[in-house]
Amino acid sequence: MFKMSTNWTLGSAISVAVLAAAMAFPKISAQAADQREAAAWNDMASEYLVAERTAALAEAVPTPINYEIPSANQVENVIATAKFTAAEQKCLAEAVYYEARSETRSGQKAVAEVVLNRVASKHFPSTICGVVYEGSERSTGCQFSFTCDGSMDIAPKGKSWTRSNDVATLVMTGGVTPFTNRATHYHTTAIKPKWSDNLRMTKRVGSHVFYRFAPRDYQPSVPTMVTIAPPS
Repeated sequence: MFKMSTNWTLGSAISVAVLAAAMAFPKISAQAADQREAAAWNDMASEYLVAERTAALAEAVPTPINYEIPSANQVENVIATAKFTAAEQKCLAEAVYYEARSETRSGQKAVAEVVLNRVASKHFPSTICGVVYEGSERSTGCQFSFTCDGSMDIAPKGKSWTRSNDVATLVMTGGVTPFTNRATHYHTTAIKPKWSDNLRMTKRVGSHVFYRFAPRDYQPSVPTMVTIAPPS
């Protein structure tokens, strides 16, 4: 299973490029769109592999090197990885949009960070989409309420959607230094869910309070420092 991290295998340049390409295809007829998309992915993958090898040759010691044209399998692997990355970015952007679009940029980054912290945890699915949509097939029990309460009946749009995509891309590509202290849960300040007593509070950002799993001897009654991040 593909494991997310802040350092991408293909490098930040190719990640940003493929994400932009994935969202740029016009909504024309299904057949024409598929053909155009396939051609674009193929060209992009080929160009990336050629550029990668050219850079490697430039840095290598001046010894004879047999240059090979990227194989069909290599191109296919790059395309598959790029499409997977684009899908993961969309899932994270949706989480940011529906969960925190009215928050400051810091608040949105914090929500995105929680998703990635879950991906890195053995207690949750190992992909962003798996984490975001865990339990969404049920009317109750979904991990993120927007996936099962009808919020997605209204499609994301406008500046808030653009901002959510920017935040998702920034967090995924390692552009944000982690600041929630490994938080895997959060809730709004308007509620106090029962599960919060069994977790350790790590931070408060905007209208959300963040938590992580607590050790067995954790005492909820012990005062916990809460830090409010400045707006950004």
